[in-house]
Amino acid sequence: MKKIHSILPVFVLILLLTHPALSVSGAQNGLLLWFNIVLPTLLPFMLCSGLIVAWGGVPLLGRPLSPLLTRLGFSPEGIYALLTGLLCGYPMGAKNTADFLRSHRIRKEEGFLLLAVSGCPSPMFLSGYVRSHLDPSVSFAVILAGIYLPIPLMAAAARIVYGVKKNTPVRAENLPGHISFPSEKVGSVPGFYEPRRNLPETSFDEILMNSLEIMVRIGGYIMLYSILAAFVSSLKLPAYPELLLGFIEMTTGINAISLSSQMHGHTAAAAITAAAAFGGLSGVSQTETVIKNAGLSIRHYVFWKLIHASLAYIIVLLS
Repeated sequence: MKKIHSILPVFVLILLLTHPALSVSGAQNGLLLWFNIVLPTLLPFMLCSGLIVAWGGVPLLGRPLSPLLTRLGFSPEGIYALLTGLLCGYPMGAKNTADFLRSHRIRKEEGFLLLAVSGCPSPMFLSGYVRSHLDPSVSFAVILAGIYLPIPLMAAAARIVYGVKKNTPVRAENLPGHISFPSEKVGSVPGFYEPRRNLPETSFDEILMNSLEIMVRIGGYIMLYSILAAFVSSLKLPAYPELLLGFIEMTTGINAISLSSQMHGHTAAAAITAAAAFGGLSGVSQTETVIKNAGLSIRHYVFWKLIHASLAYIIVLLS
């Protein structure tokens, strides 16, 4: 991802100098998307999520699903991160996962498990934007199946890959190599540890400023990738340029796929669902900005998102 970060601004600068009108149009589209859709939908969720964590409401929200998900290796904080990822859209699940890791509320292997499965488009985005771009012959239930059915399959696979066990205290010497967890001893049993949970209170002003900073970063990425998407659209590529747009920026790609003359019906719906499941390179950059200094890998995130997009495409296409 570092190479992408070094190449992208140079490429955008060239576009700004050689195609100023196109660059302005792309930047306007990106900023309008951020201001009209992303900011009003994501910022309230981000603020509420921060307050819930700061004021100790995490166990209350996760309690209904605890009997099932704790057996799969999720802690109460992990359940909360999973729920916010599934319900609030990109990159809320990754943000909460990273926050819990930085504050030592979850273990690192659970963090990687959550990174694999907690990134999804929100139900509001699916029922609003995605549904409005579907062919009338395609059932919206098929789209929901394509987005959500892969989640338990990916969770089961990621649980094996990262060695996540039932959410119980584990011996420190049995943790995966090169992973350390600042922690506290449990009772008088030597060698058993659990994440710290007694943390300093966070004020609303701190939560607000942190959320606004993240939203500004997200807006910057959306603007840059929208400029790149505008340039790709102007190239008039001969074979499925809509798929490339969906890979670069999700919303622009979904709109282009719905207007495509090369894809119709379930084929177009499958491509739209895959674009929504992957989230675009813009979504990848947004996720990377919220997991910094948390010990998580953006490469792992991209790997699981590509699997998610592939499974979503297959499910919708075969429905």
